[in-house]
Amino acid sequence: MTADTKANDRIEEAMVAKFSVVRALAVMGDGWTLLILRQAFHGTRRFTDWQEELGLPKAVLSNRLERLVEAGVLKKKPTQTGGRRMEYHLDEAGLALWEPLCSILRWANTWSGDDGKEGPWFHHVSCGNDCDLIISCDTCAQPLTPYDTFAEAGPGAGLEERVEAHSRRRANSAARHGQQYLGSAEVMAMFGDMWSPAIIASAFRGARRFNDLVSYLRIPPLVLSMRLKELLALGVLQRKSVEDSERYEAFHLTKKGRDLFPYIAMLAKWGDQWCDDPSGVPLVFQHRTCGHRYTPNYRCSACGGRVTRSEIRLLGAYR
Repeated sequence: MTADTKANDRIEEAMVAKFSVVRALAVMGDGWTLLILRQAFHGTRRFTDWQEELGLPKAVLSNRLERLVEAGVLKKKPTQTGGRRMEYHLDEAGLALWEPLCSILRWANTWSGDDGKEGPWFHHVSCGNDCDLIISCDTCAQPLTPYDTFAEAGPGAGLEERVEAHSRRRANSAARHGQQYLGSAEVMAMFGDMWSPAIIASAFRGARRFNDLVSYLRIPPLVLSMRLKELLALGVLQRKSVEDSERYEAFHLTKKGRDLFPYIAMLAKWGDQWCDDPSGVPLVFQHRTCGHRYTPNYRCSACGGRVTRSEIRLLGAYR
């Protein structure tokens, strides 16, 4: 093997298929970041308040806040009292994260037990009713499911550099601190991680074999083995033996796993809007029911109206 071939192989290993979900997870696929964002939506603005509320080290908090500022999720503003102190406010990209965050809270409340619980987990201010949030097509207003949607290559399809995930040791620390918000360390670890949601998103796209997941995500095999073990234990995936031209094991989404569809769809929406590049979106999502390209929105299960961030209130135990 020549030096040029080895170099090309190294470059190829460092590249991954463009995927807006992974781009979004590069921003929020970290336990501490998820907790910081949750607190920001509850009104936390100051460094000292985050540290007091979450108990994370100063260096970690400073790192996460700066990353969120760089990503356009937060913006710095001088405090009203003046001086050199700064506050961190949600910018437009940060405010748009209400949709994937609501998906997380909906799923956490629904599956805090073994069999899943019915809501309602939200209150729609405009109609005055408690409700569920129904992920819907922006063209026909009908509900979206994994069974009536599919993705096609978009104008921005191609390869890009692989994003390195945050340290799992630190993520585990955040998971322990976040149990009061999402109900268990396991749930917190899944949403506060880059790889686990990326595996779920790939399963929705049809990647079910171990080698297919390694190839598509460029995930280290040992890391994939660990995450699959956790997702199986959490009950969002199940292992099945498949007889084809050869016998192999496949990982299929359970009902609990399929209920993550709104979260994955809203991550993709956010990634398309805020992590796009000039070439365009990497995937185009189609709705079989109406035959049109769609962007997901939330609608109220009570009145059927489209829901916006300012119109929703959280009701569940985890908010």
